[in-house]
Amino acid sequence: MKKCILSAIAGALFMLVAIIIAANISAARKQEPQEYEHIDYVSTITESECYVCGNGGDYTVSAYWGEDNVGIVNLNTFEMMRLEINRYDDRGEQIEEPAGYMSGVGLSDKEAESYAHAYCFPDNAYASVQITGVQYAIDRDLIQSKLCQTCLDSINSLWFTTQPPAEYAVVSFEEKTIQPLLNAHPWFVSGNFGIDCEFKENGAIDLLIHYCPNRYE
Repeated sequence: MKKCILSAIAGALFMLVAIIIAANISAARKQEPQEYEHIDYVSTITESECYVCGNGGDYTVSAYWGEDNVGIVNLNTFEMMRLEINRYDDRGEQIEEPAGYMSGVGLSDKEAESYAHAYCFPDNAYASVQITGVQYAIDRDLIQSKLCQTCLDSINSLWFTTQPPAEYAVVSFEEKTIQPLLNAHPWFVSGNFGIDCEFKENGAIDLLIHYCPNRYE
């Protein structure tokens, strides 16, 4: 009788050890880095047709080329919102005096339920941007038909982790360059602006965009 009890206990202990070992192996496999395919975007247009550095952008973008400002562009819709940190008059001349106000602007992709809101403070030379409902997937055919290879390479060269870029990007009106929002690249410079990115657990992104040079020298 004792031999039967001991055998049962030994069998139970063996099963418990086997379960623990299997659980540890499974956990270790989950922690192993996953392989991924790096997607290189390849342009289907010429440089002159490019939305950013060519003549392919609509008036809502091209009207601001040359300004010492940045904007937020949705790469899945190519709609853009301008951040008025430096103010300009109707002749395109920069207004180098205090504004005395702050301004708000918004951008939405209703189909994807994605929204961007910004508050701009010209006198303090910064803007605060909140982006919710962010899609971490970019329409490959659309972006390849809107951007030239030079602009696409600026995205390809930064995408070096398993985390894909967000659908939103920062565009420099002065330099005609585009910079995607990427979790692995939480701070970068666009023209005269520094961009601090906070990527939240729910996928939302907060941006603090500040003008680096001294104000009104």
